[in-house]
Amino acid sequence: MRRIYAFSLLIILSFFTLACGVVRTSPFGEKSFILIPTSQEVAIGRAAARQVEAKAKLCKDPVVNEYVNWVGQRIAAVCDRHDITYHYKVIESDELNAFALPGGWVYIYTGLLKHLKNEADLAFVLGHETGHIVGRHAIRRLQLIYGINFILSLTLGGKELSPAESEVLKVLYQIVVAGYSRKEEFEADSMGAYYAGKAGWNPVASIETIEILDSLIKFKPSGITELFMDHPTNKKRIENLNYWIRTFPKEWLKNPFNEERYREKVLRRLNGRDSKRGKESFNRGS
Repeated sequence: MRRIYAFSLLIILSFFTLACGVVRTSPFGEKSFILIPTSQEVAIGRAAARQVEAKAKLCKDPVVNEYVNWVGQRIAAVCDRHDITYHYKVIESDELNAFALPGGWVYIYTGLLKHLKNEADLAFVLGHETGHIVGRHAIRRLQLIYGINFILSLTLGGKELSPAESEVLKVLYQIVVAGYSRKEEFEADSMGAYYAGKAGWNPVASIETIEILDSLIKFKPSGITELFMDHPTNKKRIENLNYWIRTFPKEWLKNPFNEERYREKVLRRLNGRDSKRGKESFNRGS
């Protein structure tokens, strides 16, 4: 009798797990246990995006905005998650950064756009951030920190948030801006390169992008310092990318980088605008 009861309980739990929690979180077969429903994840992301856009200065150049969104939507079309709407936006800032919020919001700074060399680099960055969303990295952290019931109790419907809701969004922002664990960053890198290749760009651009970032970073950890870092070093990220790229379809390595289109749509507009501002400042000073 006990065996029958235990077996029945196991069957029930198995069905519950399959129906409510286990979802695919990468193109490479990984699955994760997620109990936060998509509707709640989107509500959290929307509330966080509202706060971000109230404080940050969004890019007003329609060409740059449309171009970044166009590249992003091509990535979204080939990614492994289609139960949400993706939003790709540009923030005016010299920061060399990009980040994603749960539920489909991705932001990239003009400071990073100015240092990328081509469209494939941009595709990798947006693919990396889309990978964080597909992998539910932020929402997995939140459900671990606060628990399922607490997250489900958040309404996040209006502009006025409760102290508890504000605290959750504050922690969320720290998670997505400060960075994820080594495992999560490696996953996002591999997904970014994979989605870029699948969408029609050369995945080798992923390595080029990390090399660009590495050249711009002053502090480069080594030895025992590296052992205590949560974020992987750029050297390790490149090693990880080289491993995964060798597993991709060989024809992807013939995909274009599209340097000229990137120069036209992004670099000439952003750098040209900076030059114009510099001349205006010089004239006012004289």
